[in-house]
Amino acid sequence: MVFASSHRFPPALRLSCLALGLSLAAGQPVSAEPQRIAFSHKNFSDLRGILNVFDTFRTACLGQPVTQGLDERLLPEGYRIVSSSLHALGLETAAEPRTTVLSMTGDEEKDFAGGHPYVELGLPNDAAPNGACRVAWKRAWDYADGVGKIMTGMAVLFDPWLSFRLKAVRVSPPEDGFAVAERYDLVGEWAAPCFGGTWCRLQTLLILHREDGIHLTIKRGEPPSAPGGKN
Repeated sequence: MVFASSHRFPPALRLSCLALGLSLAAGQPVSAEPQRIAFSHKNFSDLRGILNVFDTFRTACLGQPVTQGLDERLLPEGYRIVSSSLHALGLETAAEPRTTVLSMTGDEEKDFAGGHPYVELGLPNDAAPNGACRVAWKRAWDYADGVGKIMTGMAVLFDPWLSFRLKAVRVSPPEDGFAVAERYDLVGEWAAPCFGGTWCRLQTLLILHREDGIHLTIKRGEPPSAPGGKN
């Protein structure tokens, strides 16, 4: 999938978004000690689960860059820390992992089957000086009836709730229209205030499927020069 770039947007719009974001960021002091992740709601396959993912992403990915030991300080109650290779492939290597996962089960398929969100943290490198951070969640429907209405409601409310919860500004074009469907694939690129009083670019993917349930991923990019701008 290709994420849209803000080079299509006029300079005045970019500056307006930047001013809005900086004013929001100014009221968000960054704590010296990372906040431990806690889930405010049950991870049900509705807006409650989506809000948990938003809050988890804000705590893990926007509060600070990734550093050694951050995974231990963020670890939610009942979760464990595993390497990304063990989590995704079931294989462990002897080398010290540079990417770790905060996981309920220690296994991606089991996390998805149980409807547990997980956090993937990658230590900094040349391509990502602030490290990599991603939150993913997949869950089957918790409802026997009314799934269509729940899907439609989440598809409509996703953008405004993300904007409100993360103080984010959308920088990719919105959908041209909306029609009730059996499946929704919503892709977006955003900019949100993050650590150091700067911006972080966010990439979002929300899949709502009547048969398969909900799948949501949010990934943090490096702080761009302006909301949605190229690094």
